[in-house]
Amino acid sequence: VQASSTETNSTDIGATSATKPQHMSASSERGDEHGHGHGHEPLPCIGFVNKMDKEGCNFAYALSTLRDKLHGANPVAVQIPLFQTGSSSSTNSNNNSSSIIGENIVAVPTNDLTMEHVSNGRFVGVVDLINMRAVIWPDNDNNTHDPSAVSDVEKCVPDVINLSTNNDGDFDFTSNENLTEGERKSLSQIHNAALSSRADIVAALADVGDEAMEEYYLMEGNPSSAELRASLRRATLSREVLPVLTGAALRGKGVEPLLDAVADFLPSPMERLPPSLIDGGSSNRSRSNKKNDRQVEKKSNDEGNSAKIRFGHPLHPSLLALAFKVVHMKNKGSGDGRVVFARVYSGKLKSKDTLKVVTPSLAGELGGSEGGEQQSSTTEKVRTERVGAMLELAGGRFGTLKDGICLSGDVCALVGLKSVVTGDTLLLASDHETGTKGKKGKKNKAISEDDSVDMNIGENIYLAGVASPKPVLTVRVEAESAEQQAKLSEALALLNAEDPSLQVEETESVTLLSGLGELHIEVVVDRLKREFGLSVWIGKPAVAYRETINESIETSGLVEYDRTIGATKLQAAIHLRIEPISIPDVANNNSSSKLLSDPIVTIGSRAREYLGLDEDAPEEELSQASDLAHALIAGCKGALMRGPIGAYQFQNARCHVIDVESEGGLPYLTSLPGALRAAASSVLSSTLSENKSCCSMLEPTMRVEITAPTDMVGVVLSDLTSRRGSVGEVFMGDGVGQSSSMNSKALVHAEVPLIEILGYANTLRSLTGGEGTFSAEYVGHTPCDEV
Repeated sequence: VQASSTETNSTDIGATSATKPQHMSASSERGDEHGHGHGHEPLPCIGFVNKMDKEGCNFAYALSTLRDKLHGANPVAVQIPLFQTGSSSSTNSNNNSSSIIGENIVAVPTNDLTMEHVSNGRFVGVVDLINMRAVIWPDNDNNTHDPSAVSDVEKCVPDVINLSTNNDGDFDFTSNENLTEGERKSLSQIHNAALSSRADIVAALADVGDEAMEEYYLMEGNPSSAELRASLRRATLSREVLPVLTGAALRGKGVEPLLDAVADFLPSPMERLPPSLIDGGSSNRSRSNKKNDRQVEKKSNDEGNSAKIRFGHPLHPSLLALAFKVVHMKNKGSGDGRVVFARVYSGKLKSKDTLKVVTPSLAGELGGSEGGEQQSSTTEKVRTERVGAMLELAGGRFGTLKDGICLSGDVCALVGLKSVVTGDTLLLASDHETGTKGKKGKKNKAISEDDSVDMNIGENIYLAGVASPKPVLTVRVEAESAEQQAKLSEALALLNAEDPSLQVEETESVTLLSGLGELHIEVVVDRLKREFGLSVWIGKPAVAYRETINESIETSGLVEYDRTIGATKLQAAIHLRIEPISIPDVANNNSSSKLLSDPIVTIGSRAREYLGLDEDAPEEELSQASDLAHALIAGCKGALMRGPIGAYQFQNARCHVIDVESEGGLPYLTSLPGALRAAASSVLSSTLSENKSCCSMLEPTMRVEITAPTDMVGVVLSDLTSRRGSVGEVFMGDGVGQSSSMNSKALVHAEVPLIEILGYANTLRSLTGGEGTFSAEYVGHTPCDEV
């Protein structure tokens, strides 16, 4: 499955496998998650059924599978494939000037699930149902393994045959004396199949409430190409239909119509709202809520309403860019070869510009604090850097661009940015200076004269960054020598800058590497050897177990803590409540797995009043402004680092401090905040230990996709059950129209604890005689028994 840029979303589905659209569903959900992470509205998309030149392809069955497996997509075919059956000396007028179409060419309508009459046919083109024309490409079948087969544009220019009806509503091709009887028969069948499939488009658009198409459907009329295209665009932008095209991209067939469809049906950047931004100032709250993000702010005046151009819109003059990828290239970039790929949302970015770099709080973690509030300030994460140069993006060439410039909507490669990591927000330093005069002041004065531009930009405004799951697997990494150990530390630091989901923890005695699974760790180890020349020893994997609370528990009023350490007496009493919190996960609504969130500590009104804290200030502000609040929050969080069952970190829990008291009163606690911290940690730990039955263990769970021969599915399922796996859908490859070669494989979807599939690749190969393969991805943590 492949998706295009932020503005457009195109999905590629294999035509030969009935189970391929299952991948599309997962990818589309991830794409929406990514879009929501930046505050974008959901993306409309189009589908492309690829590999129509392969044996066993079935366009109609691929459509039905899309409809069944991708719920709510409502696929509508805007093309149907053309196949040539038997043998013919001509498939294109480039080969025979006296013919406009090859003989024995058959169109397959969208309701033909059997495709028996074209089972041995060769894919030659498509019928454009909107413009009613057949598009037939030259025969490049003999050059399948030749990369130059589709590199010459002249060899891929198709013939276009008009299938439109005349003024009487009939398709007249009898006047062409050059047509053979076989060609007349082919044209008649293609035209009838096209009319039938075009009527299906009108019916689908009428079903979603398009008034113009409802009229044509009821009157059995035939809309014009412009009317049908406009109606399809409206329905696609509102995500009511999914236009589906087809082709064979490797042979250059169907690519041009796909590009045309992107322009015809998908939104341009000018039609989308800018991403929502987070203000890293005093409150770290979202600059605008989701409701406001989906509305264009309007200003009322005597002349009417005019839309404001908000920061992040392509027409806004101020720079907003996202560093979405960081790579290291030898002899490129800064001293370590760092190259930053950035996407410019608004303004323009030039070589030698001075940038303000903002790293989002808790970047790279899913499930932060509830309500979108951050748990740490971004103030210390803001720095200034200068763009050294801009690289040319031309295939595999990365030459330096002299006086390079990147406009809004473009992607650029920047060098010289030494501290930028994946997910950072890039702003132009001159746009965010405060209290300065001169050039910046003149620029803002000129811009402020345009009332259509919203120049209300926060000081530390930033995008949400790139979210990634927390690591679930940890291994010990050691170099072969002390000299290589230093190089290993440098190499891991570079890899960590590229991949936010990779975590490295170094101490004086050990280096721990944490990732998303076995494959993730294997890729990192392979890169260390291949790119840095380091051979490392990997220890036994350790699974990231966690603990959580299942029901709310509360102390019986104030619980006193009284200890004397040396000559210092530590005394305080705390009343608190611990309760579970849930992290919604749209993609996994049918799964028992949970996404993880770090524990949250809140302070109640009575405790705030006793400690003299602001009643309305958020906890992150209190922690910075008050030593007492910092001690109280730190004590609770410290206790939640070790759960009562297996001493694993607590997750998905909220600790609410209801009340606080001390014999010495507020002056005593103010002079000795450590007493409050020790009391909070002790009371919380003892409360969890006394209510151990209310807590449970969580283990990382992987969603696995196994491909195995159909006669060995039973063995695979039995093995998954023995590994505490939960089996989902099983596809036996027995779809209608599938060839016998496709029936030999089956696809199994399941969820299995990570600890149970360590080293599973060797076991699967043994069970299936070397024919089985599998892939796994982290889906969340699942409750389990004690380990």
